[in-house]
Amino acid sequence: MERDAIDEMLSEVAAELPKVDTRGLAVGARLLLLGKLVEKRLDDCLEPYGIQLWGFDVLASLRRSGTPFAQTPTELMGTCFLTSGAVTNRVNRLEKIGLVQRRSDPDDRRSVKVVLTEAGRELVEKAFHDRVEGMRAVFKGLQEDETETLAQLLRKLLLTFDTLENRA
Repeated sequence: MERDAIDEMLSEVAAELPKVDTRGLAVGARLLLLGKLVEKRLDDCLEPYGIQLWGFDVLASLRRSGTPFAQTPTELMGTCFLTSGAVTNRVNRLEKIGLVQRRSDPDDRRSVKVVLTEAGRELVEKAFHDRVEGMRAVFKGLQEDETETLAQLLRKLLLTFDTLENRA
């Protein structure tokens, strides 16, 4: 089997710290590296649309929510896995370029909704196909059943992580 950059790092750890069990590190380091590589690939796919993954995620969340394509900042925190400050920052930046607007919530005047503009809806719908294709290209080295197995294993890991977080 071919060796990757993580194998090299693990060899160095084994030479210097032979009693350390690096199985978790082998998975975690690869997940972190793959995360960076996938984000770069998706940013490249979104470049023709003048947006990066951080903005696309917010726009896609609003689009997925259905008509009227609006969510509260708290809802965006949940759907985009962001902190309050990150939502504010991203909404500010997207609002500045005309892709979203803040509007008073008609049901609760103390609350605000982030609403996808027509320009934002058009952009996210055009870019969505390229984003999906970019993700498909990332996994082209895997067979279909391997992709499904990987998805199941990652789901299991995420659910385990969620359980640990909820106990804290």
